[in-house]
Amino acid sequence: MNRLVIKFGGSSVATIDKIKAVAKVIIDRKKDYEQIVVVVSAMGKTTNGLIQMANDLSAYPAEREMDMLLATGEMVSASLLSIYLQSIGEKSVALTGFQAGFETIGSHQVSKISNVITDRLIKELNDGKIVVVTGFQGMNENGDFTTLGRGGSDTSAVAIAAVLKARCEILTDVNGIYTVDPRIRKTAKKIDYISYQETMEMANLGAKVIEPRSVEMALRYDVPLFIGLNTGDLNGTNIIKEEDIVEQNIITNISNKNDVLLVKIFKKGSNEFGISEALKQLAQNDINIDMINRIVEENEVSYKITTNLVSKNKTKQVLDEMGLDCEFKENLSKVSIIGSAMRNQVGVAARAFDILSKESVPFYEVSTSEISISYLVDESKSNKLVNAFADEFNL
Repeated sequence: MNRLVIKFGGSSVATIDKIKAVAKVIIDRKKDYEQIVVVVSAMGKTTNGLIQMANDLSAYPAEREMDMLLATGEMVSASLLSIYLQSIGEKSVALTGFQAGFETIGSHQVSKISNVITDRLIKELNDGKIVVVTGFQGMNENGDFTTLGRGGSDTSAVAIAAVLKARCEILTDVNGIYTVDPRIRKTAKKIDYISYQETMEMANLGAKVIEPRSVEMALRYDVPLFIGLNTGDLNGTNIIKEEDIVEQNIITNISNKNDVLLVKIFKKGSNEFGISEALKQLAQNDINIDMINRIVEENEVSYKITTNLVSKNKTKQVLDEMGLDCEFKENLSKVSIIGSAMRNQVGVAARAFDILSKESVPFYEVSTSEISISYLVDESKSNKLVNAFADEFNL
């Protein structure tokens, strides 16, 4: 069966006119696919507005109630899209994540998909309907609504594509993945083909084109993945297996992540403490830790970690409760060079460090993976460094 899953983000369904435009894209794709599932996010800034209303009522709204509230955003956009499709003569049905078979586990607001029961989806598709599904949500073992965290609609779309053995298209307001953020570098080049591994690395290191969990899932279940413009233009980026890429550049992408917080953790009067327990407590409070570095000085052992700036207050609270001291450095960015071909290429790190020296950009931390090198720098110098790296690696 020739099936397609299309995901539209919040900006694509932000207004009634945009919903009508999305419907046109869907109908056009019917020429090539027998069955279509559409996954939608909430309209525009709806989710942010719902969060603000909850915060106006309570300083600490319960996570279960927040999931109930936030799930309504996608219900509105899915219902409106299905209503319009029906009004122009198309057979369509809107389904919540639960109705579409999404079972979830884990904490509210950061749940994970444990299973997708496809009975209802397949029935509606076999009845000739365009199925419009609310992304970002499911239902747990207690029968409660849960949400999948920011970017969860991407994961919803890939999960459906995986169980239906379908192609998945993530359509946004940009026409694919670029070598560099076009807002930073006007001459950035669009990437026609990129590996799952590189895309996942980009997403984890700050690129906002796609949610990293969805790429990981696409790789695991061999889902053909495409990122393109929400007008239906197919001149976007295809995410494929690394071995299927005929020729690779040494560096595929330069990513830049702002609002990074550097945290120094120590304990006055002590040259050692339980960092593993501190990291465990931070993780249990949903504080995502990135770089970790152990510093040994004459009379003190400390650790430097990085997290998101929005986690500052919660990080301090957790460390205070553990009797640990901390110092913060803000206004930082993480600039990363990414490329699968780095595995077999010598001299990349030397070229990168040479650029840092030539451009007089100091860095506070550096971390590496098999296919990336990341530098923590002052936010005010990050764009300069991105462009210098792009010049060096012809991006």
